[in-house]
Amino acid sequence: MPIYNRFSTVQRPGATSQPFPPGLRITGPIVSVQIEVPQALATQLQRSGQAVPSAVAGLALVDTGASISAVDITVIQHLGVQPVGIATVGTAGGPQQQAIFPARLSFPGTQVPSIEFNELLGANLAGQSVPGIGGNLIALLGRDLLEHFILIYNGPAGMFSLAF
Repeated sequence: MPIYNRFSTVQRPGATSQPFPPGLRITGPIVSVQIEVPQALATQLQRSGQAVPSAVAGLALVDTGASISAVDITVIQHLGVQPVGIATVGTAGGPQQQAIFPARLSFPGTQVPSIEFNELLGANLAGQSVPGIGGNLIALLGRDLLEHFILIYNGPAGMFSLAF
């Protein structure tokens, strides 16, 4: 069973490259992702001689509180993917309706397989930056993704693992 391990990259102020376990609490379980049009749409575009929109790379937060994964709506708009439905989701601010889109998520530089999603929420993640790392979140990875993996969150070691 292949395993993806990620150690905290946030360092103690003024320290050299020593592990800093509280860094995981600061950043959360973050992975690099690439959001792409679904394979069926890419094939359809290629067959009709149209260009396939370029993938969007960024950071995603593993969010065990989310039952469905979400992608920043600006990423979805860049890809030109049309909504396939509407979902009412519970948020900290109360219930909200959000559009649902198909998309493909890949994990560059890892052995984690790409996953085709028939349903991802389009969400406003603008301004959701990753403390200590910089860069904005472009996705939240919910339990619909985690059902394909074993997640180990090792707080004392400042690392998490995804086994698949």
